[in-house]
Amino acid sequence: MSERSESAEGTPSPRPMDEAPGEGRDVPDRDPVHSVSADADTGNDGDHPLVSVVVPVYNSRVSVGETISSLLRQTWPRLEIVVVDDGSPDNAMDLVEVYAGMELPGREFVVVSQPNGGVASARNHGLRRSTGDWVLFLDSDDAYLPGAITHMMAERERLGDGKWLIVPNAVEVTGGGLDTSRPLAREPMPAPNRQREVILQYNFGSMTSLFPRAFFQEVGDFDETMAFVEDWEFWIRAVYSGWRFHRTEKVLCLVWWTAGSMMSNREAMDAGEDEALRRNLARFRDEMTPDEIAFVERRLEVGSPQGLLRQMADNLRSGDLDAAKRQLDAAASVLPAQKRVVLKQRISRLPGGMKWLQRRQSTIDGYVDYDPSLGR
Repeated sequence: MSERSESAEGTPSPRPMDEAPGEGRDVPDRDPVHSVSADADTGNDGDHPLVSVVVPVYNSRVSVGETISSLLRQTWPRLEIVVVDDGSPDNAMDLVEVYAGMELPGREFVVVSQPNGGVASARNHGLRRSTGDWVLFLDSDDAYLPGAITHMMAERERLGDGKWLIVPNAVEVTGGGLDTSRPLAREPMPAPNRQREVILQYNFGSMTSLFPRAFFQEVGDFDETMAFVEDWEFWIRAVYSGWRFHRTEKVLCLVWWTAGSMMSNREAMDAGEDEALRRNLARFRDEMTPDEIAFVERRLEVGSPQGLLRQMADNLRSGDLDAAKRQLDAAASVLPAQKRVVLKQRISRLPGGMKWLQRRQSTIDGYVDYDPSLGR
């Protein structure tokens, strides 16, 4: 979605839990996934629960066709595709209406419009109009690979009881093409009993995750007052409510980065990170440990580690290795769980280490056809 990437006073404040889902406490009965296999046939099979996919649309006429086509190619037999026109100024919805006019077995379209309210508002609107037992969100410049939804449903069934969210791994599509050797999530998913600690450091969730509808009844929806990083605020709230993430080993999603996407607006994203932490610190302060409170306060002093790493990369490109080293040290101080950042910091301390990082940055820029306008 071209406007990628909210705690309102009315959002519930559930109690955090340290233990992993299903361990040492009562959990809700699992949702009726039934027995599913990763190669389920298509067709309108009433034995399979309905999965709703919410697609917010804004300025995405060049990509929304691929997004919707990827849903039509899914092997899961029952999909409700809820497309939300977020006041899009282009003619993207003309193409959406063509798809919506098709009569396809096991595919139901719901098309709604609203004045431009931002991605959080559009997702909430789509969520309210959806009717499936399970919910997915797919931005209108991303796509699921064939079989992705069936695979996620099978993974959820395999995990059994517990408050699990299934996160599909993804590959980033850049001007340099598709590099399948570099999945978007290269850090291991934190263990369930560490996710409360690590979610305060960085965002390891994904909006392309599989949600049971009961999740929103407990955690709430997206905070529409946040224009940026509403997803991280949402994930912190979810983890502190006892939900945990499980990432698929398979890459199931394609994610495009464009100059017009919200992800390219790094300064606003950095400010959004700080706001997400402040809101959840206010919400959960009475239930956080002293160490958690101290970490959040320290993190707010240091600033966004992702912003620092972006500045480091810019200084590696320009040759200011001293400034790059300072920014790397600051980022590593508030990202102890990110192994790649810790490794870079160790390399930077070796003789010639910063020069090596500079050469590596140049190599990566070549892989992805680096463009400063992408805010990468």
